[in-house]
Amino acid sequence: MRDGPTPPPGQPQRPSHDGRNGGPADPDVNPLRRPCDRTRTRWHVGLALAVLIALICGVIAGARMWSDAARTAHDEAAHRHETTATTLARATGAATSARDGTPPVLVDASWHAPDGTPRTGKVAVQSRTAEGTTLTIWVDDAGAVTRAPRSTVEGQLAAAVGGTFIAGALALTAAGVVGLRLRRAEAAALDAWESEWAVVEPLWTHRGRT
Repeated sequence: MRDGPTPPPGQPQRPSHDGRNGGPADPDVNPLRRPCDRTRTRWHVGLALAVLIALICGVIAGARMWSDAARTAHDEAAHRHETTATTLARATGAATSARDGTPPVLVDASWHAPDGTPRTGKVAVQSRTAEGTTLTIWVDDAGAVTRAPRSTVEGQLAAAVGGTFIAGALALTAAGVVGLRLRRAEAAALDAWESEWAVVEPLWTHRGRT
């Protein structure tokens, strides 16, 4: 059932405001909305979705790296042990080593493995460290010198940076692709405008009457 009076025969039917009969509510039939405008809208929506997906991927990757880092830190803490080593010789090296940040000097030292077995090897000390100096080192289950276990905070920071990098890289890639597509759409729109203006311009400027 139609609302309102029925127009007389032969009189064009006025479009309704709710989008029926091609009314203003239907954006696809808006005479001011060009195909290139619809293309831009679709690509902008696609960019928003791509950025959202990039953020989700970054969060998932960061969470996985976070979990791996926590597991690695736990394993290292379980299999790396702190012990005391004693240098067996005086460390020789440049007198400026401690001031200019150059790598420490390697010197022979002795220590005990976690099971109590005596071990000897090279340890890193500062230049001119005297013989018989005691220092703290980290060894593995077999007693070999290794580095200190990574902390949980260190792994979590690396995971956060990695997740952010992945999300940013994906978002920038999507932005680059959409930017290229929009430039092509803009170029096509300008070409179409020039072609249409070539037809309209003689009538607009009345050159067609001369």
